[in-house]
Amino acid sequence: MIDAAAPEPSRAAEGQASVPPPPGGSPIQELARTALWVAAMRALETEREKPLFRDPFARLLAGSDFVEELRLHYQGDRAMPPAIEVRTRWLDDQVALALGRGIRQVVILAAGMDARAYRLAWPSDARLFELDHAEVLREKEVKLAGVVPKCDRRTVSVDLDADWPTALREAGLRTDAPILWLAEGLLVYLPEELVRRIVRQVDGISVSGSILLMDVVGRSLLVSARSRQLHELANQFGTDDPEDLLRLVGWAGHVHTTAMTGQQLGRWPYPVHPRGTPGVPQSYLVHGLKP
Repeated sequence: MIDAAAPEPSRAAEGQASVPPPPGGSPIQELARTALWVAAMRALETEREKPLFRDPFARLLAGSDFVEELRLHYQGDRAMPPAIEVRTRWLDDQVALALGRGIRQVVILAAGMDARAYRLAWPSDARLFELDHAEVLREKEVKLAGVVPKCDRRTVSVDLDADWPTALREAGLRTDAPILWLAEGLLVYLPEELVRRIVRQVDGISVSGSILLMDVVGRSLLVSARSRQLHELANQFGTDDPEDLLRLVGWAGHVHTTAMTGQQLGRWPYPVHPRGTPGVPQSYLVHGLKP
Protein backbone atom coordinates (compact mmCIF):
# COMPACT_ATOMS: atom_id res chain seq x y z
CA MET A 1 0.00 0.00 0.00
CA ILE A 2 1.02 3.61 -0.46
CA ASP A 3 2.02 5.31 2.74
CA ALA A 4 -0.90 7.49 3.82
CA ALA A 5 1.21 9.93 5.81
CA ALA A 6 1.06 13.62 4.97
CA PRO A 7 3.65 14.80 2.43
CA GLU A 8 6.97 15.55 4.09
CA PRO A 9 8.67 18.88 3.26
CA SER A 10 11.40 17.14 1.26
CA ARG A 11 8.81 15.07 -0.57
CA ALA A 12 6.76 18.13 -1.43
CA ALA A 13 9.86 19.70 -2.93
CA GLU A 14 11.02 16.70 -4.87
CA GLY A 15 8.37 16.87 -7.57
CA GLN A 16 7.94 13.18 -8.17
CA ALA A 17 4.59 11.47 -7.72
CA SER A 18 4.93 7.73 -7.42
CA VAL A 19 3.03 4.50 -7.02
CA PRO A 20 4.33 1.06 -6.02
CA PRO A 21 4.59 -1.61 -8.71
CA PRO A 22 2.64 -4.83 -8.31
CA PRO A 23 4.57 -7.05 -5.89
CA GLY A 24 6.76 -9.48 -7.77
CA GLY A 25 5.75 -8.13 -11.16
CA SER A 26 8.00 -8.32 -14.17
CA PRO A 27 9.42 -5.09 -15.64
CA ILE A 28 6.85 -5.34 -18.45
CA GLN A 29 4.02 -5.69 -15.91
CA GLU A 30 5.40 -2.79 -13.89
CA LEU A 31 5.53 -0.50 -16.92
CA ALA A 32 2.04 -1.56 -18.00
CA ARG A 33 0.68 -0.86 -14.52
CA THR A 34 2.42 2.50 -14.51
CA ALA A 35 0.87 3.34 -17.90
CA LEU A 36 -2.61 2.78 -16.47
CA TRP A 37 -1.78 4.84 -13.38
CA VAL A 38 -0.52 7.77 -15.46
CA ALA A 39 -3.69 7.60 -17.58
CA ALA A 40 -5.78 7.67 -14.39
CA MET A 41 -3.89 10.71 -13.10
CA ARG A 42 -4.48 12.44 -16.44
CA ALA A 43 -8.17 11.63 -16.19
CA LEU A 44 -8.36 13.21 -12.74
CA GLU A 45 -6.56 16.31 -13.98
CA THR A 46 -8.88 16.59 -16.98
CA GLU A 47 -11.87 16.62 -14.65
CA ARG A 48 -10.56 19.54 -12.56
CA GLU A 49 -12.27 22.91 -12.93
CA LYS A 50 -9.14 24.47 -14.47
CA PRO A 51 -6.98 21.61 -15.76
CA LEU A 52 -3.44 22.01 -17.06
CA PHE A 53 -4.49 19.93 -20.07
CA ARG A 54 -7.44 17.94 -21.34
CA ASP A 55 -7.22 14.24 -22.12
CA PRO A 56 -10.75 13.06 -22.92
CA PHE A 57 -9.49 9.51 -23.50
CA ALA A 58 -7.62 9.06 -20.23
CA ARG A 59 -10.57 7.68 -18.22
CA LEU A 60 -11.37 5.21 -20.98
CA LEU A 61 -7.75 4.06 -21.12
CA ALA A 62 -7.28 3.74 -17.37
CA GLY A 63 -10.72 2.36 -16.58
CA SER A 64 -13.27 4.24 -14.50
CA ASP A 65 -12.90 1.95 -11.49
CA PHE A 66 -9.17 2.60 -11.30
CA VAL A 67 -9.65 6.35 -11.75
CA GLU A 68 -12.10 6.46 -8.85
CA GLU A 69 -9.81 4.29 -6.73
CA LEU A 70 -7.02 6.83 -7.15
CA ARG A 71 -9.39 9.76 -6.59
CA LEU A 72 -10.32 8.34 -3.19
CA HIS A 73 -6.79 7.37 -2.28
CA TYR A 74 -5.18 10.73 -3.01
CA GLN A 75 -7.67 12.85 -1.10
CA GLY A 76 -6.73 15.16 1.76
CA ASP A 77 -3.32 14.65 3.31
CA ARG A 78 -2.59 11.83 0.89
CA ALA A 79 -2.44 14.32 -1.97
CA MET A 80 0.67 13.98 -4.11
CA PRO A 81 2.73 16.73 -5.74
CA PRO A 82 1.26 17.26 -9.26
CA ALA A 83 4.38 15.96 -11.00
CA ILE A 84 2.56 13.84 -13.58
CA GLU A 85 0.23 16.69 -14.43
CA VAL A 86 3.06 19.22 -14.77
CA ARG A 87 5.15 16.81 -16.84
CA THR A 88 2.25 16.12 -19.19
CA ARG A 89 1.55 19.81 -19.75
CA TRP A 90 5.23 20.59 -20.30
CA LEU A 91 5.55 17.84 -22.88
CA ASP A 92 2.34 18.91 -24.63
CA ASP A 93 3.75 22.43 -24.92
CA GLN A 94 7.09 21.17 -26.22
CA VAL A 95 5.39 19.00 -28.84
CA ALA A 96 3.38 21.99 -30.04
CA LEU A 97 6.52 24.13 -30.24
CA ALA A 98 8.42 21.48 -32.20
CA LEU A 99 5.56 21.01 -34.66
CA GLY A 100 5.34 24.78 -35.04
CA ARG A 101 9.01 24.84 -36.00
CA GLY A 102 8.51 22.28 -38.72
CA ILE A 103 9.31 18.91 -37.18
CA ARG A 104 6.94 16.34 -38.63
CA GLN A 105 8.14 13.09 -37.06
CA VAL A 106 7.49 12.25 -33.41
CA VAL A 107 8.54 9.07 -31.62
CA ILE A 108 7.18 8.10 -28.21
CA LEU A 109 9.35 5.49 -26.51
CA ALA A 110 7.28 3.15 -24.34
CA ALA A 111 4.08 4.96 -25.32
CA GLY A 112 1.84 3.09 -22.90
CA MET A 113 -1.62 4.67 -22.68
CA ASP A 114 -0.48 7.97 -24.22
CA ALA A 115 -3.32 9.58 -26.21
CA ARG A 116 -1.50 12.50 -27.84
CA ALA A 117 -2.22 11.06 -31.28
CA TYR A 118 -5.91 11.58 -30.55
CA ARG A 119 -6.06 14.69 -28.39
CA LEU A 120 -3.42 17.13 -29.70
CA ALA A 121 -3.64 19.34 -32.78
CA TRP A 122 -1.43 17.90 -35.52
CA PRO A 123 -0.37 19.22 -38.93
CA SER A 124 -1.80 17.15 -41.77
CA ASP A 125 1.64 15.79 -42.68
CA ALA A 126 2.72 14.83 -39.16
CA ARG A 127 3.65 11.23 -38.40
CA LEU A 128 3.67 9.75 -34.89
CA PHE A 129 5.38 6.49 -33.98
CA GLU A 130 4.31 4.76 -30.77
CA LEU A 131 6.83 2.19 -29.59
CA ASP A 132 5.88 -0.35 -26.92
CA HIS A 133 5.30 -4.01 -26.19
CA ALA A 134 2.72 -5.67 -28.40
CA GLU A 135 0.33 -6.46 -25.53
CA VAL A 136 0.27 -2.83 -24.39
CA LEU A 137 -0.40 -1.55 -27.90
CA ARG A 138 -3.14 -4.15 -28.41
CA GLU A 139 -4.85 -3.15 -25.18
CA LYS A 140 -4.90 0.49 -26.26
CA GLU A 141 -6.27 -0.43 -29.69
CA VAL A 142 -9.14 -2.31 -28.04
CA LYS A 143 -9.96 0.51 -25.64
CA LEU A 144 -9.87 3.17 -28.37
CA ALA A 145 -11.61 1.11 -31.03
CA GLY A 146 -13.39 3.47 -33.43
CA VAL A 147 -11.47 6.56 -32.31
CA VAL A 148 -9.60 8.16 -35.21
CA PRO A 149 -6.13 9.61 -34.57
CA LYS A 150 -5.45 13.18 -35.68
CA CYS A 151 -2.16 12.28 -37.35
CA ASP A 152 -0.51 9.43 -39.21
CA ARG A 153 -0.14 7.14 -36.20
CA ARG A 154 2.09 4.09 -36.54
CA THR A 155 2.66 1.50 -33.83
CA VAL A 156 5.93 -0.37 -33.45
CA SER A 157 5.91 -3.51 -31.31
CA VAL A 158 9.43 -3.98 -30.00
CA ASP A 159 11.36 -4.09 -26.75
CA LEU A 160 13.77 -1.30 -25.92
CA ASP A 161 16.61 -3.77 -25.43
CA ALA A 162 16.04 -5.08 -28.97
CA ASP A 163 16.90 -3.43 -32.30
CA TRP A 164 14.15 -0.83 -32.12
CA PRO A 165 15.90 1.71 -34.42
CA THR A 166 15.63 -0.78 -37.29
CA ALA A 167 11.99 -1.46 -36.40
CA LEU A 168 11.27 2.27 -36.55
CA ARG A 169 12.93 2.64 -39.93
CA GLU A 170 10.93 -0.30 -41.24
CA ALA A 171 7.76 1.42 -39.98
CA GLY A 172 8.57 4.49 -42.06
CA LEU A 173 10.74 6.69 -39.85
CA ARG A 174 12.93 8.94 -41.99
CA THR A 175 16.43 9.34 -40.63
CA ASP A 176 17.22 12.20 -43.01
CA ALA A 177 14.72 14.56 -41.34
CA PRO A 178 14.52 15.89 -37.76
CA ILE A 179 12.75 13.79 -35.16
CA LEU A 180 11.09 14.73 -31.87
CA TRP A 181 11.72 12.01 -29.28
CA LEU A 182 9.67 11.59 -26.09
CA ALA A 183 10.87 9.44 -23.20
CA GLU A 184 8.19 10.10 -20.60
CA GLY A 185 7.99 8.20 -17.33
CA LEU A 186 10.40 5.63 -18.71
CA LEU A 187 14.04 6.06 -17.75
CA VAL A 188 13.50 5.58 -14.03
CA TYR A 189 12.47 1.97 -14.70
CA LEU A 190 15.59 1.06 -16.67
CA PRO A 191 19.15 0.14 -15.73
CA GLU A 192 21.63 2.96 -16.29
CA GLU A 193 23.45 0.97 -18.97
CA LEU A 194 20.23 0.67 -20.99
CA VAL A 195 19.38 4.35 -20.50
CA ARG A 196 22.75 5.36 -21.92
CA ARG A 197 22.40 2.91 -24.79
CA ILE A 198 18.98 4.33 -25.68
CA VAL A 199 20.36 7.88 -25.72
CA ARG A 200 23.16 6.75 -28.03
CA GLN A 201 20.68 4.96 -30.28
CA VAL A 202 18.51 8.08 -30.45
CA ASP A 203 21.56 10.08 -31.44
CA GLY A 204 22.60 7.48 -34.00
CA ILE A 205 19.47 7.89 -36.12
CA SER A 206 18.86 11.60 -35.53
CA VAL A 207 19.94 14.46 -37.76
CA SER A 208 20.70 18.02 -36.72
CA GLY A 209 17.65 19.78 -35.33
CA SER A 210 16.23 16.67 -33.68
CA ILE A 211 14.90 17.07 -30.13
CA LEU A 212 14.91 14.69 -27.17
CA LEU A 213 12.46 15.29 -24.31
CA MET A 214 12.91 13.32 -21.10
CA ASP A 215 11.91 13.36 -17.48
CA VAL A 216 14.62 12.23 -15.07
CA VAL A 217 14.37 11.38 -11.39
CA GLY A 218 17.12 12.76 -9.18
CA ARG A 219 19.43 10.21 -7.61
CA SER A 220 18.84 11.69 -4.17
CA LEU A 221 15.12 11.10 -4.65
CA LEU A 222 15.66 7.58 -5.93
CA VAL A 223 17.63 6.48 -2.89
CA SER A 224 15.61 8.34 -0.27
CA ALA A 225 14.05 6.13 2.37
CA ARG A 226 10.51 7.08 1.42
CA SER A 227 11.19 6.55 -2.27
CA ARG A 228 12.69 3.12 -1.61
CA GLN A 229 9.55 2.17 0.26
CA LEU A 230 7.35 3.29 -2.63
CA HIS A 231 9.37 1.90 -5.51
CA GLU A 232 11.31 -1.12 -4.23
CA LEU A 233 11.65 -3.20 -7.41
CA ALA A 234 10.80 -0.72 -10.09
CA ASN A 235 13.07 2.31 -9.97
CA GLN A 236 16.59 1.78 -11.22
CA PHE A 237 17.94 4.94 -12.88
CA GLY A 238 18.28 8.36 -11.35
CA THR A 239 20.74 11.22 -11.55
CA ASP A 240 21.01 14.78 -10.29
CA ASP A 241 23.12 15.61 -13.35
CA PRO A 242 20.66 14.91 -16.20
CA GLU A 243 22.76 17.10 -18.49
CA ASP A 244 25.24 14.22 -18.49
CA LEU A 245 22.90 12.27 -20.77
CA LEU A 246 23.10 15.08 -23.31
CA ARG A 247 26.86 15.45 -22.95
CA LEU A 248 27.14 11.74 -23.68
CA VAL A 249 26.16 12.42 -27.30
CA GLY A 250 27.15 16.06 -27.64
CA TRP A 251 23.63 17.49 -27.63
CA ALA A 252 22.81 20.97 -26.37
CA GLY A 253 19.89 21.51 -24.06
CA HIS A 254 18.41 22.82 -20.86
CA VAL A 255 17.00 21.32 -17.69
CA HIS A 256 14.30 22.54 -15.32
CA THR A 257 13.07 21.00 -12.11
CA THR A 258 9.53 19.70 -12.15
CA ALA A 259 8.78 21.90 -9.16
CA MET A 260 9.97 25.07 -10.90
CA THR A 261 7.92 24.25 -13.99
CA GLY A 262 4.90 23.56 -11.82
CA GLN A 263 5.34 26.92 -10.12
CA GLN A 264 5.49 28.67 -13.50
CA LEU A 265 2.24 26.95 -14.43
CA GLY A 266 0.63 28.09 -11.19
CA ARG A 267 0.11 24.57 -9.90
CA TRP A 268 2.88 23.89 -7.38
CA PRO A 269 1.52 24.14 -3.82
CA TYR A 270 4.88 23.76 -2.08
CA PRO A 271 8.03 25.88 -1.70
CA VAL A 272 10.35 25.63 -4.70
CA HIS A 273 14.03 25.15 -3.97
CA PRO A 274 17.01 25.68 -6.30
CA ARG A 275 18.77 22.67 -7.75
CA GLY A 276 21.36 21.25 -5.42
CA THR A 277 19.68 22.41 -2.22
CA PRO A 278 20.84 19.97 0.49
CA GLY A 279 18.12 17.63 1.70
CA VAL A 280 15.74 18.45 -1.17
CA PRO A 281 15.36 15.61 -3.70
CA GLN A 282 14.32 16.72 -7.17
CA SER A 283 13.07 15.48 -10.51
CA TYR A 284 13.87 17.11 -13.84
CA LEU A 285 12.43 17.92 -17.26
CA VAL A 286 15.08 17.73 -19.96
CA HIS A 287 15.09 19.30 -23.43
CA GLY A 288 17.93 18.17 -25.68
CA LEU A 289 18.74 19.50 -29.16
CA LYS A 290 21.12 17.87 -31.64
CA PRO A 291 23.45 20.52 -33.13
